[in-house]
Amino acid sequence: MPAAKNPVEKAVDNLCGRWLEASADPELRLAIWRVPGNALGLLAAFVEAQQHAGTAGTPDLFVKFDAPFEAGYRYSRALKDALLDGYLRSRDTLAELGLKVDWDGPFETRPDTAAGFLGLLDSFVRHHGERLRHAVAVLWPEQVATGTAPMAWMEQALAAPVPERIRLVLVDTVAQPTWQPLVERHPQQVCLIETPLDMFDLARATAAQSGAGGAPAGAAAYRQLLTDVMSLLDKRSAADTAQRAERALAIAERQQWPDQQVALHMAVAGAHLKEKQYADAIRRYRRARECALVAREREHPAAGDLLMQGWFGEAGALLAAQQPEHAAAAYAEAAQAAAAIPNPLFVIEGRRMAGYCLARAHQREAALQHGLQGVAAARDMAPADLALTTFPLLLQDLLHLQDARRATQLAKCADDYRKAVADAHAQAERLAAKLGDAPNREATDALDAELMRHCESAFTRLVKEREQLIAGGDTFFRKVVSVGRELLHPGWNGLPDVRHPQDKPVAEWSEPPGYLPLPGGDDLAQTPLDPAPAEPALEKLA
Repeated sequence: MPAAKNPVEKAVDNLCGRWLEASADPELRLAIWRVPGNALGLLAAFVEAQQHAGTAGTPDLFVKFDAPFEAGYRYSRALKDALLDGYLRSRDTLAELGLKVDWDGPFETRPDTAAGFLGLLDSFVRHHGERLRHAVAVLWPEQVATGTAPMAWMEQALAAPVPERIRLVLVDTVAQPTWQPLVERHPQQVCLIETPLDMFDLARATAAQSGAGGAPAGAAAYRQLLTDVMSLLDKRSAADTAQRAERALAIAERQQWPDQQVALHMAVAGAHLKEKQYADAIRRYRRARECALVAREREHPAAGDLLMQGWFGEAGALLAAQQPEHAAAAYAEAAQAAAAIPNPLFVIEGRRMAGYCLARAHQREAALQHGLQGVAAARDMAPADLALTTFPLLLQDLLHLQDARRATQLAKCADDYRKAVADAHAQAERLAAKLGDAPNREATDALDAELMRHCESAFTRLVKEREQLIAGGDTFFRKVVSVGRELLHPGWNGLPDVRHPQDKPVAEWSEPPGYLPLPGGDDLAQTPLDPAPAEPALEKLA
């Protein structure tokens, strides 16, 4: 007798059923899959499973396209390239599905339009149609440009029209129903697949099932209660969460699980924070730290992390309660706890936030000292790792503390650059529309080259403007930028960090960057400060 399916497997079966039901409609051309935000990972796993013969639960071939959407014609080209590249790289998978790897699609010419992409996909389906019901293009761009271009591209795809055996899929969430206008404008071609999955409910069901297989009664009951607590965080009041947590805490205390007690106190604290019950949240974070100290006495391997998390939690609650000086002290404690682990990533964040809080309390000198300690911690990390931390924000905070007006102007340069790039993309979209329904490759290549020229010109202007601003700063200001170029990348010039629009190395830029020489930042902590700096303005950086 086959083993019973676990809740996740049942959820995947539910996704399969929803898809088979929706895709049976012969009029359907586009499905919009809408799930809660915490279920996007499960939906991605379902899509991935459909791409392999051994795990597919549908008779369709799913292909996920995650190319970013920048401009309509560029997106069309990226989809075509991804399809062709994927075909060439997936010959073994196609062979497993019983398909001959002899499609001549890579040698066909298709325009850089939505219809061109659909035509290429249709060519694939017609060639391999004997073993496929539908080819499903899951359009899930990793980044989407602002403006109307993405919606316009989908309108063009639906107007093509979509070939009969092709289905398009878009994904959005209950909180952000991005593609709802398509459902409303095209009710015959577009359907909404709503799947009320909830990962907390799945976790609860999984805990209940695992407890039914002979696990110790205490452990099974605790797992069930813990998942209940996590589920209630989103759905019920802080009082309800605390009540259920007390039952779980009783088990954790009896079993002498201090790490689990920390997790429960932290969860309840989070529930109190959501309802702005700051005093209750702070009390819970302190109880969590008491349990973390017990874990440390018992030499629990995660005790240091638990203690650090408790300090960060309390600091955040104090900041939310408009007590920046007390919050700064807690963030400093969090940084010390992180240093004891050691975890330089959280040392940097603790020092950054301590400085931020003190800046809000108008204690500039003390704020700067915390920032400098964060810089010292950053020197213990590899550049590749450092870029993933809040260290760039810490440097920007230091720039604001030293010269708020100049640092704000650095940020404004980036805003101007982004507007110029957005305008260039909008102009490219307008020109692309004038090329007709089947523009040739030479025309779109020329259009793309012009777009890149505009973007590079805007980038060059940004670099020059920022260099002028940096050159006008005092020694400390310029040394902070120097630290960024030493520890992050050679072109760092403030936040937002703007890279070359085509990610070209400096040697390939259309114009030399013109970076000005800066004083070294090794002795930043010993650099005299401007005795009369501008008032810091850090509210937007936390």
